[in-house]
Amino acid sequence: MRFSEIFRRATEPVVSIEVYPPRTAKARDSLESVLPHLAALRPRFMTVTYGAMGSTREQSVEIASLVRNEHGMETASHLTCVGATREEIDAVLDAVRDAGIENIVALRGDPPEGEKAFEPAEGGYSHADELVVHLRESGEFGIAVAGYPEKHIEAPDMETDLRHLRRKVEAGADIIITQLFYDNALFFEYERRVRELGVRVPVIPGLLPIQSLGQVEKISAMCGATLPPALRRRLEAAGDDRAAVRDIGVEWTAAQARELLDRGAAGIHFYVLNRAEQIERILQRLRSDGTR
Repeated sequence: MRFSEIFRRATEPVVSIEVYPPRTAKARDSLESVLPHLAALRPRFMTVTYGAMGSTREQSVEIASLVRNEHGMETASHLTCVGATREEIDAVLDAVRDAGIENIVALRGDPPEGEKAFEPAEGGYSHADELVVHLRESGEFGIAVAGYPEKHIEAPDMETDLRHLRRKVEAGADIIITQLFYDNALFFEYERRVRELGVRVPVIPGLLPIQSLGQVEKISAMCGATLPPALRRRLEAAGDDRAAVRDIGVEWTAAQARELLDRGAAGIHFYVLNRAEQIERILQRLRSDGTR
């Protein structure tokens, strides 16, 4: 089922989960052991990303196929412009189609490590809206694109970033999934400005449960997200107590999700980093209080 139909048919908020493909046999075993636990949480769909320069592209499609065909979940495969010609993109789409996957998360992708500016492959695309056009011309896939509540790290200002977003939607995107954030006020202001542009597709908040202060500082620095001072103080007070930090992560993310849903979000997309324990606790909290 494509994204547009998933959200059109939804009678309750759409919960979804993102995983990434493993790079080693050990990581593959770990992910395969986690997938049944994630499937048991009944997310409406799962997205599967891949590494820099498409380094795990084949595994991404393989994992997405596993999720779709062995665990019975709707799946979306990530696809980026990085290091890919139009012909290579079409080859990935053939594999996705053969696996029965109906949805794509279309991204420009990050420049390779050590390079400041994005350079398209010869015969490839420079921007996500071009990739969306390519996908829409196939007429076969639901399409999600990325939104940035604190703007894309490369954008000179929010106005420019929002214009890029509108082009992606006008090119044919069905939904917007946001980058992680920890302050809901940023999302609500972002959504307001998106709607002012005339964009009407669902805007789905993306949330990452915190596992350690170092982890969230690294990820936030990479994508330009900020930590609210109150959250930082709590994490610093927990120090090296990993269990306490994970507890804070569960509490904070569950509270974010509850407020977002209470104020009308069509769903929540959770970045779980191939782990089940925190998302199990978060969804248990949400479901026990009737939010979902």
